[in-house]
Amino acid sequence: MNTVMDIKKYILFASAVFVLFCAASCKKDKTESYSYLTGAPEFTLPMFATAGESFTFTAKDVTADDGSKVGYCWYTTALNIRDTIDTFTLTLPDTLCTVSLTCAAFADGYYNSTTTQSVTIVRAGRENGSITGLTAAEGRDFLFTDPRDGHSYLCATVGTKDWFRENLAYKGSGTALENCETVSDVFGRFYTWNEAISACPDGWRLSTLDDWADAASAVLDKRPDPSVRFQSAAGYFMGDLRFNGEKMWEYWPDVKITDKLGLSMIPLGYASKMANRIDFDSMYEYAAFWTSGEKDAEQAFYRYFFDESPDLFIGYSSKKSFAANVRCVRDHE
Repeated sequence: MNTVMDIKKYILFASAVFVLFCAASCKKDKTESYSYLTGAPEFTLPMFATAGESFTFTAKDVTADDGSKVGYCWYTTALNIRDTIDTFTLTLPDTLCTVSLTCAAFADGYYNSTTTQSVTIVRAGRENGSITGLTAAEGRDFLFTDPRDGHSYLCATVGTKDWFRENLAYKGSGTALENCETVSDVFGRFYTWNEAISACPDGWRLSTLDDWADAASAVLDKRPDPSVRFQSAAGYFMGDLRFNGEKMWEYWPDVKITDKLGLSMIPLGYASKMANRIDFDSMYEYAAFWTSGEKDAEQAFYRYFFDESPDLFIGYSSKKSFAANVRCVRDHE
């Protein structure tokens, strides 16, 4: 299931129902004409938030051409709250779900003007958190706590190397998904190569091209060339995990997700940094991870997964404008 698309469809449906509800309280003759209000309610919800957070909004600046009084009606999905008031406070429930909030401006003789925003409630932690399915294997997995911030990572020993099974979430650099710090401890962070090369804790390093080839050799017939695509290897690295109950990797018949290596890669996409902003793209479709390998002074190599292919790809991009996730590695003692 594509969670992003499902949310959009749900919001559209909820908004349509809400508009009908608001209109139902003021029925008019079919021959009567309506005018359009000027403007739309303005408010913004973050993409992600935690249970119990509250957001207060005051609707204003929508006007009627003839000076008629404009009222505002608020409605939230999941909570089933409806209120006709200018200032509205939304308090998120202790449930891992997506809540949409719609505000409709209305006036006699005018079509409603509506705005809808949504927020997904998340929770960090391997127990009862938003990410489920990440289970430890006895004899292979262990916990490592980063002394810089106290954040713990589930790790796996693959051959002669120890790998983070979770994306690096060190807040000393990098950027949280959609600039929402709430999910830094849920998904990890996105780093440019210039940030990633020094982001791992002492004793750990940014994964090398050889580290990826060594891991693949544990499940393939022979060790692949570190500089090329690993054919039919992706499913051994990909984790069949869920976010708030929904599968993160969409089903594709050619991709057999086994997570045999226990590295549990998840599809968070990638990001592009520009002068004044950072754009995130392709969540649920791609997973991208920096390597320490450099193509030249300006570009470096990264490994990436695509949900419709069984292969593990290699690409390269700008060291300072492309951002990807990071997995830290060390030699097993």
